Amino acid sequence: MRRFAFLLGAAWLVGCQSGIGEPAEPLPGSGNQTVSSADYPTDNIGTAVGNVIPNFCFPGFPHPQVSLEPIEICFSNFYNPTGNATFGPDDPFADGDPLPKLLVIDVSGKWCSPCKYEAQHVLPGIWSELHPKGLMLMTVLADSSKPNVPATIEDLAQWASAFQAEYPNTIDPKYQMGALFDSSQYPAFFIVDTVTMEIVQFVGGKPPETFWEKVKELL
Repeated sequence: MRRFAFLLGAAWLVGCQSGIGEPAEPLPGSGNQTVSSADYPTDNIGTAVGNVIPNFCFPGFPHPQVSLEPIEICFSNFYNPTGNATFGPDDPFADGDPLPKLLVIDVSGKWCSPCKYEAQHVLPGIWSELHPKGLMLMTVLADSSKPNVPATIEDLAQWASAFQAEYPNTIDPKYQMGALFDSSQYPAFFIVDTVTMEIVQFVGGKPPETFWEKVKELL
């Protein structure tokens, strides 16, 4: 599978690097497929900015501070085509709560120091400030404590507990997110418009302040 480079240059110097290689096949029954063809866009699916992000599904915790019992979480859980839809009774989130306006995906490695910094010092504040305005954060932990070794549910439980994550935390044991950025640079951040599920912006390495300013502008 072809992989795409969105951003090189200065950000390369402030992120971790992991040679995860080509993404493997999706987990059975998930990944690269929609939960329901009626519930997720089927046109313009791709890996570049402006494309609809593939409907990957990952095992993880929707509410890590409530339960560390893993379930499957898909990007389609956050699809909000009208812009004012609410979570339904079959979603792993609060029935009746508003669906997010934006989804920010953080792809990290457990061994990566910049990833830990973001999880400890940046993301909690972003969540507290912007979740009430319509932001959904989602961490996708790809590597374990060693580069190129897929993260496990045990790794994820340790990560979520260490950083007291209040937003969904998942693992990517098949490296599906590797289709979306080149060099497997950690952390990697994506902004996704949940009305269209299109990738709005990507940044590799520590996000500059302009990244979060963009998020605020879009909310």
